[in-house]
Amino acid sequence: MILRSLPLLLLLLTPSTHAKDDVDRLMDTVQGFIYGINSKVVEYNDDTFKEGMAQHDTAFVEFVAPWCPHCKRLMPDFERAAKVLDKNNIPVTFVKVNCDGPGYHTCADAKCDIYPTLKLYRNGVEERRYLGERTPKDLVRYALNMIGDHAKKLTNKEEVAKFTVSDSEYMFVGSFPEETELSREFLAQAEKLREFYRFGIVTDPALVGGEKNVVLAYQPEFLRNKWELHKKVFNGDPFDLESFIQSARVDLVGIIDRNNHEDFEARRPLIITTFDVDFEVNKKRTNYVRNRLLKAASEYKDKVAFTMGGLNMTHYYAPDDRYNDTGVVMTVIDEEGWEYTVPKEIEFTFDNLKQVVEDVISGKIKGKPYREEEAPVQKKRVKRVVSSTFKDYVLNPDVHSLIEFYSPYCGHCKALIPLYNELASRAREEKGLVIAKMDATANSLPRPFNSRGFPTIYFVPKGKSVKPIKFEGDRTIEGFIEFMQKHTKEELRFVEPEEKYLKKKGEEAPAAAGTCGGDTAANAAGGEGQCSAGKQEL
Repeated sequence: MILRSLPLLLLLLTPSTHAKDDVDRLMDTVQGFIYGINSKVVEYNDDTFKEGMAQHDTAFVEFVAPWCPHCKRLMPDFERAAKVLDKNNIPVTFVKVNCDGPGYHTCADAKCDIYPTLKLYRNGVEERRYLGERTPKDLVRYALNMIGDHAKKLTNKEEVAKFTVSDSEYMFVGSFPEETELSREFLAQAEKLREFYRFGIVTDPALVGGEKNVVLAYQPEFLRNKWELHKKVFNGDPFDLESFIQSARVDLVGIIDRNNHEDFEARRPLIITTFDVDFEVNKKRTNYVRNRLLKAASEYKDKVAFTMGGLNMTHYYAPDDRYNDTGVVMTVIDEEGWEYTVPKEIEFTFDNLKQVVEDVISGKIKGKPYREEEAPVQKKRVKRVVSSTFKDYVLNPDVHSLIEFYSPYCGHCKALIPLYNELASRAREEKGLVIAKMDATANSLPRPFNSRGFPTIYFVPKGKSVKPIKFEGDRTIEGFIEFMQKHTKEELRFVEPEEKYLKKKGEEAPAAAGTCGGDTAANAAGGEGQCSAGKQEL
């Protein structure tokens, strides 16, 4: 385990007050930051990358292009985060590679098909890609969570008490006096999800009130109130542990952001209330809105879900209101995932909130697609879906579905066509599986689906249409089958492809890798986004 410095340990063990957590206190140690002065970001090129990276136990790398506006926005924040880590002796090195210059081949080897691309390396070996928010605080939090043990050993009640109030996200503690199937899964999830959450583990159940062979989820201290549980307990099937961890933060009125919105959008109908949320600077107004949401949520919790988020989520859900930086905006996601924004002329009051809830329940308020193709006649094994038929093919609770969102102009999507057709051929005898695709440039996507790049592919297990799983892996026949089988307990049936898909010896097609630029409007609205690799100007 990598030991942290004494000043950092003292910061980590200081209980949080309101919304100020350990990372906030780290950020406060660097004042008067000026971009480009005494930078702590190490820059490597094709000649120095491999040798240089081998010297770092843990390195966080930004692959950027100087012409990319998203990269220009990231680089000062990346540099500030690097300075915070250096100031506090946190052993993570921040590295920069110029993909449109002396680092071109390094970026190609790292398969950086969009800019910026952020990746974590251990001793020069790539470990994982970073897909979270790109604020200095989020970058520091990520680096902090990625060092040391993925599950911190807690040995006394004082350590447990400090750990369970140390973060502004849910914290998880496993209580396992002996090794079990659940304890092994807990450690596996701690390693997988450590970039998002903090995990601790105890072997003495007395430290957590006698609970044993369970996973405990602790609500952040600044969110605790009389309506919600401060601690949640899981002791079920290990297969369901990840779902418990990801959904714990939802609460009656959890805080939605660009990292967790899919977990909230899984509960529908959903009312999203966005405004200038700040539990420190804007504490009075924030609690005024949240308390009214909590009161409504406690009355309607079996019929409607509630959440609240900051201005970046106003821009994400209601781009027409992107300059309304003071008003409270309510957005409804109906049971089918379509959105409706409540007119901003309707003032946020408890009575108006209740009226919106009643209109949602009665069906008076419903969302709808804002763009849609005409439904086609289905003639092929790959079902062509449009917004109006999405529910029938992709959200059918009686079947599994694999859905590709593509652009007709995307070269990577075109390269995937023969392989995707072959996959559908191999699945032709599996009646419980639909292979489908949808032109995301001509159709709206219901929540929580999104296409930040093309192609974007989701697997929707049977009966879990509100929790689609974004495909990650090799775009090969074997890669798709392995991914689908991994996420269902059923044995899916695949057979040999029809004759027209059989390849002669030596004609095996390569994996259809790569990504084209996707839903840039949504990305830009949220302050994030990517540029397509190879695009030299905007």
